[in-house]
Amino acid sequence: MRITVPNPLGPPITFDTDSLRQTYSRIPSLVPTTTGGGRSIARRPHFRLLVFIFGLVLLITFHPRPPFPPNYSSEWRTESRLPQIKGDIGPGEGKNGRYVKFDVPRGTGFNHQLQRVLLQHHLAVLGNRSLAFEPYVEDDTYLPFKVSRWPWRSARIPLSAYVATVISGFESFYNTPRAVPASYYRNVCPSYKEQTHTIRTDLHPDGDMALVADGQARIHQIQVLLAGSDQSCVRIIGEPFDDEFFDSTASLDLYESFVKSPVMKHFSFAPTVLSILNKALPYLAPESQPYNLESISHANGDPVRTGMWKQILALHLRRGKNWEMVCDEKGARAAPFVSFNKLPLLPGNENVPPPPTMVEATRMGLYRAKCLPQTLDIIARARRMRKNHPLLRSVYILTDAEEDDWVKEIRMWLQSEGWDHVWIGKEDVYPEWQDKEVGVAVDMEVGRRAGVFVGNGVSKLAP
Repeated sequence: MRITVPNPLGPPITFDTDSLRQTYSRIPSLVPTTTGGGRSIARRPHFRLLVFIFGLVLLITFHPRPPFPPNYSSEWRTESRLPQIKGDIGPGEGKNGRYVKFDVPRGTGFNHQLQRVLLQHHLAVLGNRSLAFEPYVEDDTYLPFKVSRWPWRSARIPLSAYVATVISGFESFYNTPRAVPASYYRNVCPSYKEQTHTIRTDLHPDGDMALVADGQARIHQIQVLLAGSDQSCVRIIGEPFDDEFFDSTASLDLYESFVKSPVMKHFSFAPTVLSILNKALPYLAPESQPYNLESISHANGDPVRTGMWKQILALHLRRGKNWEMVCDEKGARAAPFVSFNKLPLLPGNENVPPPPTMVEATRMGLYRAKCLPQTLDIIARARRMRKNHPLLRSVYILTDAEEDDWVKEIRMWLQSEGWDHVWIGKEDVYPEWQDKEVGVAVDMEVGRRAGVFVGNGVSKLAP
């Protein structure tokens, strides 16, 4: 008997229950041979369905290897046992605490979700409220994993698997409520206790919040709302930091205050991420101290002992699915660089966006060179960086490229240039299947520590 389960992201999934029955028939206690009428219980349709469901539950619950992704049981358990949830309640916490939750559209990439949650946390601290944070959403599916790629990936990953800031409790240093998982917020903030505001957009034309354009003024606008409300639970529907925000200069308006905020002062990637780098330090940066994972988890004032890795040049090479289409779209509308990549102090953004008078062919060539550089251009840029920064000796490649041959060709060219080492993050630092889902954060941390980081200005990845 075959059972087909609908799959919204790809072809239907088909299970052969006969093979499952044969597997479980080897366990005598589960499969009695006959009933009183002489008919085998294992042949009854209801029994076969029960065996199938039981087997499926076992596979989803205990999946130590592909095709199933990691289950992040440790991170989920840590989030459910935070002291601000289970006891040791501080000011503004617990059942009568002060909370804010942002309901935002899903489906954006990790880089966008990270920037967004950092700005949300910044707002929560300014408004003297506890941030109700959601998991990182890889795909909005009914299943706990997405099956459109092999091996299967998690559909939702606990945010604490990426970012330590949301669970470290650093807020207590500033007498503000500590962040909590959104699941806890839903328990203590039923709808009748919520004060709901909807951001006015094309999707919500009747929204009651019309956000101002200036970035710092927008932060102040929402801060006043959060701090001035007497309601314990405030829910904001809509995205205060959408693509239009990051395309505009609004992000630059708030840069100075944001980088000095408690959220950024205490920012750290999670132990899940940094433990991978600790294993790689002997060859990435043998003279550096390992990350102190214990202090990271407990909001110590200086959780990271490792310093800058001045010998590493980090190259961010975007080549993922549909990236060429993204580059063409950016060029067609003469888009600016994204978010903080527009900072005047960063080299390379002087001619982006180009003047309106630039002819189309020239404009598209400019965006291709910035957004989708060719192999020899990448090698030449690395050569120039080493000339300008003599301490550089090794290269670390951050890439989402699905064509391994292209990345390996880049490595070959760089090795021929005499670099001591050329590492590809997903092959050399986190090749294990259970580490790949947090690999983007591993790459970002290397980019933050590297002596020189060469990024892609139209990407939201900004170490």
